[in-house]
Amino acid sequence: MFRQALQFLTQRSLAFSVFVFVIVFLIATFFVNHEFERIRDNQKHQAFVNLLTLGARLEGAINSHLVVLRGLKAEIAINSDITQSEFARLVDEYLQTQLSISHIALAPDLIITNIYPVLGNESALGVDYRDVPDQFVTVQESVINNQVILTGPVDLVQGGSALIARVPVFIGVKRDILWGLISVVINDKELFANAGLHEKLWGLDIAIRGKDGKGSEGAVFFGHASTFDNDPVIVDVFLPLGKWQLAASAKGGWQVSLQEIIYFWAAALLVSLVTAMATYLIASNYREKLVAIDTANYRASYDGLTGLSNRYHFTQRFKKIINEHQRHGNIFALFFIDLDYFKEVNDNWGHHAGDELLRLFSQRMGHIVRSDDLIARLAGDEFVIVLNDIETATQAELLAEKLQLELGEPYLIGGQYLSVTHSLGIAIYPQDGQSADVLLQNADRAMYEAKRSGKNRIYFFNDELSLEVKRHVQVHNEILDGIRRGQFQLYLQPIMSLKDRKISKCEALIRWFHPERGVVSPVDFIPIAEQTGAIRALGDWVLEEACHLSNQLTERGIDVQIAVNRSVAEFFPKDAVERWLNIIDQYEVDHHKLVFEITESLLMDGGGSQLDKINQLREQGIAFAIDDFGTGYSAINYLRHYPVDFLKIDRSFVTDIMDDVQDRTLVEVIIKMGQTLGIRVVAEGVETKEQLAMLDEYGCDFIQGFYLGKPLPFDEFIAFYRSR
Repeated sequence: MFRQALQFLTQRSLAFSVFVFVIVFLIATFFVNHEFERIRDNQKHQAFVNLLTLGARLEGAINSHLVVLRGLKAEIAINSDITQSEFARLVDEYLQTQLSISHIALAPDLIITNIYPVLGNESALGVDYRDVPDQFVTVQESVINNQVILTGPVDLVQGGSALIARVPVFIGVKRDILWGLISVVINDKELFANAGLHEKLWGLDIAIRGKDGKGSEGAVFFGHASTFDNDPVIVDVFLPLGKWQLAASAKGGWQVSLQEIIYFWAAALLVSLVTAMATYLIASNYREKLVAIDTANYRASYDGLTGLSNRYHFTQRFKKIINEHQRHGNIFALFFIDLDYFKEVNDNWGHHAGDELLRLFSQRMGHIVRSDDLIARLAGDEFVIVLNDIETATQAELLAEKLQLELGEPYLIGGQYLSVTHSLGIAIYPQDGQSADVLLQNADRAMYEAKRSGKNRIYFFNDELSLEVKRHVQVHNEILDGIRRGQFQLYLQPIMSLKDRKISKCEALIRWFHPERGVVSPVDFIPIAEQTGAIRALGDWVLEEACHLSNQLTERGIDVQIAVNRSVAEFFPKDAVERWLNIIDQYEVDHHKLVFEITESLLMDGGGSQLDKINQLREQGIAFAIDDFGTGYSAINYLRHYPVDFLKIDRSFVTDIMDDVQDRTLVEVIIKMGQTLGIRVVAEGVETKEQLAMLDEYGCDFIQGFYLGKPLPFDEFIAFYRSR
């Protein structure tokens, strides 16, 4: 299977190469996208490292300012009565450190009393934090936690905004008495600038959120809020109480540079193209190798002129055919064919014409035989045909005649028509041989006998079989000719209902009035028709004639069902149901006026397809009867599931019903069985009053036989019906 798949792909090198290109490119696309993702991850990682550095600088700057606040706290705790001048001198020292402090305020009892520098901040003096709700919340939080709290940026009373760092001061021996609050106002813009913080860094957008130390829940107070919506890199900036979040993001998303995009996609395309080209070259070379191998194998197994199996290949397959037929018990026919006067064709028309004739001859043979039959050219103008799974030798004869007729038609070669005949010998497996050599030898002998007898002949290796086949073929042709010439006629045999003693049915029985042999019994021609296939044409004629007679009876006021016999062979064609319904509908016959009589073998051996056909016809209103019931399988268990309406007890059981206890018991059982299964029973071959009485006693539904009436021509049947 792998080799077949490989052959299929290599036979389409370009398509396969395109397929490989697509696959490789898809794989490369996966790796390119993975590489792009890696580049973007590197960008984010680098941004994260930069943010860590920036955040550390920012934390350091904040802590530098808080050192001032903690120093003041220590001073005030020692000197709670500090004067404005002392406070100014102390603060002035701190302000010399180049920090971003705008001013510092003291608020004993939470009321601002001291502020430095005073200039520009006069409006803040005397402010009671309890009167400023926005700031009093953080003041309380600072007092409660006894810790430095950095808030803001907040709006200042004296105007503008800034960060405010506050710390409570407790005095007393146990430091449990709240003195007040120290506030350091920090210029946030200057602080951020000194820490190296800008809204655009490294080509990225920078922002901070977490106002009043609330982290991710706090508002954005530096940069744009959209920075946090564009897949940002975030680091935390920790405050004495709470934290900020410092973020960096690319405005259009983390992007791979155009140069990198071009490089990677070019590499992916190049790898895909190189792989596809390599695949194409490898596949092409492998295909050439396969072609060479296949060519060698073909030349070893097939004839170069006709394309048929050669002697070697034929011998191999022929042995397998023999083994298969031996295993299944089937028969087949071997035809040995040799053209008549082929040497003269080559001599008079040239070898080119001879070769063309052989080629056309083999083509025509291939169109005639079945697809599962084997044809081979052994040598020169010698051909053989193995006709698989035939039922009788007659089938072989019919095909041989068809070959003789159609292969004998003129051939157009070089603008001229050339006629040629052939001699054909037939050997039948297994009676004419059970090995390849013996069968070929015997078919060859039969072919030479055909040539010796004058050429353009068909000969069987077995003389007795040949005579029987000839007779069957003759009868087959005469049947078809008899249908065309109107030699057949339907007789109607009445069937009476025992319930009301009325003629409610009749059986259509065929009669052949041969112009030379007189009346030919159905026993002599029906089995042959079934073997040769003529039964289908004959069966269609019977159905058409039965429909015609049914209409004639209806026009005369006679309401009876007509039973028509159907052969097993008639059910084989797939279109049987459609063809029969078309015939019935063409005559506009009520479907319920027809009964199809079949044998038990159709139900037992016919398979599901035959049962499906019966069910389809019954759904259309056509009844079915099992003819000659009791002579075949008679399986009661199967009968329960069969789609039949009538059982016809074979005449052989009815004939001895008065004298033979076994037959009488069997007839009674069949009738009771039919009653149990809801199937009506017809007794055939009723010839005496006593037989009728016994059948009536057993509860039989219908009788048919000479006691009631023999098969009659149509007019006589009408007269009989009316006489009843």
